[in-house]
Amino acid sequence: MQLFIKSGVVALIASQFLVSSALAGTEIETLIEMLHQNGTVSDDQYGRLKAELQQNQVIQHQEQQALDAKLVEATKPSDVEVQINGGGLALKTRDGAFTTKLGGRVQLDAAAYSGRPEMGDGTEVRRAYLTLQGTMYEDWGYRLQYNFASTGENGKGILDTYIDYKGFDNVDLRVGHFKEPFTLHEATSDNFVTFMERGLPAAFSTGRRLGVMASHAERDWTWATGVFGESVSNKGGAEDEGWGASTRLTYAPVNEPGQLIHLGVGANFRDTGGAGTSRFKQNPETHIAGINIVDTGTIVDSKDVIKLGAEFATVMGPFSAQAEYINTSVSRDGASDLEFDGWYVESSYFLTGESRQYKQGKFGKPKPNGIVGQGGIGAWQLALRYSNLDLTDGVVDGGEADAVTLGLNWYPTPTLRFTANYVDVLDINGGANDGSEASVVQLRSQWAF
Repeated sequence: MQLFIKSGVVALIASQFLVSSALAGTEIETLIEMLHQNGTVSDDQYGRLKAELQQNQVIQHQEQQALDAKLVEATKPSDVEVQINGGGLALKTRDGAFTTKLGGRVQLDAAAYSGRPEMGDGTEVRRAYLTLQGTMYEDWGYRLQYNFASTGENGKGILDTYIDYKGFDNVDLRVGHFKEPFTLHEATSDNFVTFMERGLPAAFSTGRRLGVMASHAERDWTWATGVFGESVSNKGGAEDEGWGASTRLTYAPVNEPGQLIHLGVGANFRDTGGAGTSRFKQNPETHIAGINIVDTGTIVDSKDVIKLGAEFATVMGPFSAQAEYINTSVSRDGASDLEFDGWYVESSYFLTGESRQYKQGKFGKPKPNGIVGQGGIGAWQLALRYSNLDLTDGVVDGGEADAVTLGLNWYPTPTLRFTANYVDVLDINGGANDGSEASVVQLRSQWAF
């Protein structure tokens, strides 16, 4: 009878041990020790129970480790951060070694014309860009920009496409298709220039070309210099392509939020290559009609073109002003050299108190103090510009034009902009449109993300 009772107790302990986890391992071990000491559990039974207890503890520990690992995996943050802002999509790894940003812009224009030369009223998609840019392995950067509108500067197709290397301490390298470094107007994105179109001296813009560039930017000063071939759309044919070089230096002796003095100089050289020709032309600060009011026509026997530019800008709270002057010289074979020039002065004032944003030699995105839809009225900006372009010299009678432009910008959010411009071409002296005067009323809606 006593043996039967002892066996029943042992069986009860074993079953409790095997099927129940209500008691902690140390409590079960203490119970087994007590039963062994008072003789209820034999030495052989004690050994088996101890072994089973240790095995069960190992199994429970392994199960707990697996559960903890699943919990950690389920609750740890993603290796990639995702951000959506104004329609743009930005991805970044947590270590910052890789980033990708998808953005773009859409600009829809409408214009009405009066005066001479005759220009037809109309509408157009001025720009429709999609941009992919980012970094790789921290030091490498990239940018690919495509224009889906056939009315842009370069027409439908590739705009920016380049690779950057920023691994050196004092110089960044860029290779690909991008803007040559020349003038403040060109350095500032068309998203952020004050008026719908750049001033008359944009006839001397260098645009985008294939090349390699070295640059460096600090908070208050920048420099950039590069060597360039032709644009991606250029077809050289049987003739050698042209090539050129550009340099731009900027310095901001005053550079605080809402307070700025900017100074800059630039130089551009271009060998015309086998074509041996050059041409400069400009519309009346509007794009839809596609009519040029001054035009040198094709200048034959051109060897090279040298452009020199000077720039100034200031910001004083909501008020800002900027001015640029560009001189262009054309060297010719067997004929006298030619010289053209242009300049503009513009100013603007934010009625709602904002200031123009500036960073490393160019202006950036305005930031409204209040956003429409969140209790604000957006940012309202008035602007005025006077510009001049002279394309007459020697035997070339391209004409000289002066224009005054009045602008109103409304930024309801940081990514939206609505613009109204009135352009008055005061007078055209010389050229095919000698004595003509034209006026333009134009509107733009812009989404840039």
